[in-house]
Amino acid sequence: MFQRSPALSGLLRYLIDETIAGRAKALKSFIVAVDALGRKKDFDSASDSSARVQMGRLRKTLEIYYAQNAPSAGCCIYLLSGSYVVHLGPRELAYPKLPPLPKVQESSFAENAAIASPPKGWAQTSIPFYRRSLVVLFLILLFFSIVAAATYFAQKKPAAVSVYRSPILEIIAADTGKDPQAAQTSRRIAGLLADDLSRFEISRVRLGTGPSSPAERNDSSHVYRLYSRLVTDENNVTLYLNIDDAQADILIWSRVVVMPPEPEKMQAALIPILGEINGGQGIIASYEAVQTRNQNDGGYPCLLKYFEFVRYRSDSLEDKVAACLEKPVLETHIRGTMLGFRALFEMERKSAAADVDAAYARGTLFARAAVIVDPNDSWANFAVANLSYLKRDCPTARLYTQRAMAANPNSPAFSAVLAGLAPICDYPDAEKLLDQAILTQSPYFARARLQLVLAAISQNRPDKIAEIYDAELPLSPYNRSNFYLTEAMIAASMGQGPKAARYWGLFETTTAGQSNAADDKMRHFVVVPAVRQQMIQYLRNAGVTIS
Repeated sequence: MFQRSPALSGLLRYLIDETIAGRAKALKSFIVAVDALGRKKDFDSASDSSARVQMGRLRKTLEIYYAQNAPSAGCCIYLLSGSYVVHLGPRELAYPKLPPLPKVQESSFAENAAIASPPKGWAQTSIPFYRRSLVVLFLILLFFSIVAAATYFAQKKPAAVSVYRSPILEIIAADTGKDPQAAQTSRRIAGLLADDLSRFEISRVRLGTGPSSPAERNDSSHVYRLYSRLVTDENNVTLYLNIDDAQADILIWSRVVVMPPEPEKMQAALIPILGEINGGQGIIASYEAVQTRNQNDGGYPCLLKYFEFVRYRSDSLEDKVAACLEKPVLETHIRGTMLGFRALFEMERKSAAADVDAAYARGTLFARAAVIVDPNDSWANFAVANLSYLKRDCPTARLYTQRAMAANPNSPAFSAVLAGLAPICDYPDAEKLLDQAILTQSPYFARARLQLVLAAISQNRPDKIAEIYDAELPLSPYNRSNFYLTEAMIAASMGQGPKAARYWGLFETTTAGQSNAADDKMRHFVVVPAVRQQMIQYLRNAGVTIS
């Protein structure tokens, strides 16, 4: 299996050497791509076979190997998601989802020889000539019949289904002239951006200045280009970022980021803008939503409709998402992502409030299917973690929280939601999740503000609420209600009773529902009943009258 793939063999050998040398924990995709996969240090050409993609292939190939072969000396080689460290362990630990290998009964040499030998008299028996002629004639007629049938059905075959493919975000390294230090910094920043932005699944990220392979040249997907410019002084490096629409040749986004000179701190400086670029509510998703508004296909256009539904929660959008999620996903790299969305969508539909258990059962089926289709997909792992918290399946929730955050530690949605749910199951790194959520928060994902407040309250860390960004009053009715509830909780956490009461009154007024009970009104915004009761008690402690 590995002999047929020298690239995977070389990658595995490289990772084993780095693990033995104690350097594997410090590896990054950029370094692996250059040192193990032979990429140029300046990444002038596009790289579809990036380190992350090859790592996924390596994990899958190892899993297939051990599904068919017993481990040598009782130990399997395996790699955890998001890590370059090679591990050894028993098969049931390394690959717990694989079925046990069947027991092979050894047969004697004589039995094997008997099986391989032809029946007695086979060589001596002659077939009459006329019978052989009939057999040959029959085979010739059968061959031409198959060809004719294939030609007929090929002519009758329906036209190929048109697919709106996910766009490409091409990262162009800064031109730094002859300064070797600036050139090294530019390559490092480009590598960090490519590595982290690709985790969001909103666009296909590549490094370089254009397609190089025939497949890439024939790819008619929308292309966006991320340009950067470095300005250095004695203390800092100022990074100017611009994204343009390559087809329309217009600028659609720009930011200025002050980068620390230390290489290990550069990634932390870039984290706050990653979701703003390639997140579900980021600039590319927002721009592409306009392009795909009239597309009714499954796959990428449906992914964007899901994010639009999460933002506005209108009945018409819910119907559109429900319809497009039923359609096939022809882009293989987002099949796990789409199944993860479908699992989450089951809990976010209006019907879920009426029968949470039924919604959970449907969502769990799709979430489990998602991690089978793509065990390393961040949205698939996030969906399993989310649903497991709701049912207090704590071992599963803790495991998939770790896997989701390893797959995409910079998602403002993942860290905010999971930080709020983590105390339900005493997740050991709950505080780190909240700290990461505060770091990655984005004005493009306003809904996460409520999740951050809930996380701070559930972890008994009200001081973190002061670090949550301010927000303006949204336009959509759903987001306005979400905003009022968030502001009420923030005011209550700061002991501002009158302000909390005022925002709670606005929340009650703008939230439609058959019941005036506070728990029912909050049901569409907070799924977990225990968390709703905690919020109600928090507001009452601040002096707010709750029905």
